[in-house]
Amino acid sequence: MKQHIPFLTVYIVVFFAVPFLSFAQTRVRGVVVDDTRQPVHLATVEIFPSDNPSAKKVITTDERGQFEVVLQPAMYGLRVTFLGYQALEHSSVKISNEATDLGEFHLQLDEQLLEEAVVSHQRKLVEQRSDRLVVNVENSVLSDGLTALEILQRAPGVRVDEDGNMTMRGKAGVRVMINGKLSYLSEKELALLLKGTPSSSIKSIELITNPSARYDAAGNAGLINIVMKTENRQGINGTVHSFAARGRKERYGGGLHLNVRQNRFNVLSNYDYGYRGEEEYRSFIRQFNHPTRPDSSRVSNQQSETNEPLSTHNAKFGVDYEMNERFSLGALWTGNFGTYKNLSEGYNNISFLDGRLASNALTDNTQESRWNTQGVNVNLLKKIGSRNHELSADFDYTYADYSANQYLLSDFQQTDFQPAFRSIRRGQTPSTTYLYVGKSDYVHHISDGQKLEVGWKSSWITADNNAVNDTLRQDQWVIDENTSNHFNYEEQIHAAYVNYSLERKLWNVMAGLRMENTHTVGNQLTANHRVERRYTQLFPSVSVAYKPNATHTVQFSYSKRIQRPDYEDLNPFRYYVDAFVFWEGNPQLQPELAHSFELTYLFGGDLGISLYYTHIDDVITSVLTQLPEQNVTIRSIDNIERFSNVGVNINYTLKPLPFWTSVNNVNGFNNSYLGAYNGEAIDNQSWSATFNSTNTFAFGKGISAEINGEYNTARVDGVLRLNAYGAVSAGVMKKLLQDKLTLKLAVSDIFRTINYNPRSTVDGVDMYQQFDLDSRVGTFSVSFRFGQETNRRERRSGSEDEQQRIRGGG
Repeated sequence: MKQHIPFLTVYIVVFFAVPFLSFAQTRVRGVVVDDTRQPVHLATVEIFPSDNPSAKKVITTDERGQFEVVLQPAMYGLRVTFLGYQALEHSSVKISNEATDLGEFHLQLDEQLLEEAVVSHQRKLVEQRSDRLVVNVENSVLSDGLTALEILQRAPGVRVDEDGNMTMRGKAGVRVMINGKLSYLSEKELALLLKGTPSSSIKSIELITNPSARYDAAGNAGLINIVMKTENRQGINGTVHSFAARGRKERYGGGLHLNVRQNRFNVLSNYDYGYRGEEEYRSFIRQFNHPTRPDSSRVSNQQSETNEPLSTHNAKFGVDYEMNERFSLGALWTGNFGTYKNLSEGYNNISFLDGRLASNALTDNTQESRWNTQGVNVNLLKKIGSRNHELSADFDYTYADYSANQYLLSDFQQTDFQPAFRSIRRGQTPSTTYLYVGKSDYVHHISDGQKLEVGWKSSWITADNNAVNDTLRQDQWVIDENTSNHFNYEEQIHAAYVNYSLERKLWNVMAGLRMENTHTVGNQLTANHRVERRYTQLFPSVSVAYKPNATHTVQFSYSKRIQRPDYEDLNPFRYYVDAFVFWEGNPQLQPELAHSFELTYLFGGDLGISLYYTHIDDVITSVLTQLPEQNVTIRSIDNIERFSNVGVNINYTLKPLPFWTSVNNVNGFNNSYLGAYNGEAIDNQSWSATFNSTNTFAFGKGISAEINGEYNTARVDGVLRLNAYGAVSAGVMKKLLQDKLTLKLAVSDIFRTINYNPRSTVDGVDMYQQFDLDSRVGTFSVSFRFGQETNRRERRSGSEDEQQRIRGGG
């Protein structure tokens, strides 16, 4: 009889046996610097046996200019190259049985090759790596004048709806990081922050679908890391940028990024301002079907026009001090301040199926949100011993103050079935959140190609949300006890992890285990209802890669992840979208757990194919409750039984002509939701696909162009079915003054085909929404940079996960 080896047994054997696969090799490291002794990123290092130059290994340096390779003891030759610099060669390098540090390699600038280097060394717009997909925003002609949210909407496999809810490869539960720090409590408020973050300050976007145990376990769909630009130049330097744009309303903004590097000190100071006008139109149709009396069935037709001005200020100030090459300290302050308004006017007509008008209401809905979020980070990095073990520590404190005020006027007109009257409501929702995070990580190099990482992280969060709703009765404001609610939330998460990695000639193995202890208390002060939860969970992860040569890589990865309810979802306060539709949270929500598997094949740097599968129990999804007699729809969130997602993602880069590079991404997937809500079964599933093609053209003389096309087929999301849509955008760029001055002109969604039209049938109510978005925008931007480029260490922070769930700015 055929026997099956348990997965856990294989996992344990791999974890403990692979360290002893090979001992006859030596780990060799070095660092490449320029003529100012600053690290050179992505320099090419070729190492080959002195008696066999054809058997060479080719590696590149990291952000700190460092490289590392495993070799057999022997005599070697070495060659270091970087475009724009003179090649550096050593013909006799002795590698012994012990770890070898080759020290620094100094490259000298080659003025004759410098201009060619600037053009040739530009990264691809989209890079497929073994564990993530990287979109290099700073290289995009179309990016200027856009917001971070609009950039995410164009990322391969990412979809963002009109409320800012994100999915990646069809899965909800995406966590968004900014330089490793996640921001905001709710997806709605995160959308406001990303709308206020200019693309001119973004370097790249990383789509991480199956993170290792080193990352927080939160995020069932994976992580999106937005990497911000840093000014890495010697002396006083920086970038000045501005843009002007027009859709239905005007948009404009600008900023200054300033950096001062002197000896071992580095000081950065950034400020960005953005104003975004936006005008949208919405149609919302609901047909209430009476089960036994068709003559009582009705149709609700809502039409509205919204004006949504958004004003944001983003500021940053930081200091880094490198005491020596092995110890550095840093401190950073960030501030995000903004105002967002949603001014909506429209009407709601309710008619019987024979056309008789039952009700007619004119609506005026004014909402204004303000936020003030400030954070302080202190961090250190220490290298230990001859193997350069790394000890890092971070402490973060964040204060977020958020307020939302609403004024809702519904003027009901007289009909044959309804007298004339007015309904006036107002709401105030002040919210304050405090966050403290402490984190420490240690990386120990066991031997050549072996590394052990351990770490600890603790976070403490308190949030106070006091929603007060009033109605106007006989010229007096009277508190609405049914919809007002004072909600306090406290959360502690303590986590520890261990992560082991082994690199050999043909195999790379990484295995880790993370433990997270969670304690939460949700206290509804108004209703005197307290919900407390304590739980401890383990989150294993494993990745095995086989690389027979430099061209082919096959990798398998698995991770267990969690999606905790955010603070707004747990808060039962009622938020009115209009007089007939409102949102309310659910304090009984439970966290959902996911198991994710992925098999990836990489061919060179041009082709990546991934097969993936995710299973989630107690999935958190949007649900609807219909109240036909009151013409009311309640939007909420709840756990249903399960969700599964299976698919394939293909990313392919080709050059049809020498001046034309085309990056293409295709993602096909099946989503399946199964469960029940309010006694009604939910069985919603479909196959869907997304297509994205970005084409860049380099015409010479500093002129380049970019055309982007995308198409998303229809898909399901909980109880909703979402429509298909596509878009085409194009732009042109001109560089002047030795590439210091950049001019860009772009038009997004040229044919204005981006739309969001969800449909559903719940409780006998057919619901259809149509959003006419303000998506066609023409943008002209100017940027000017100054200073000499050099590299410095990348700042990290410890509060990656918790800030995702803070209300307010990030």
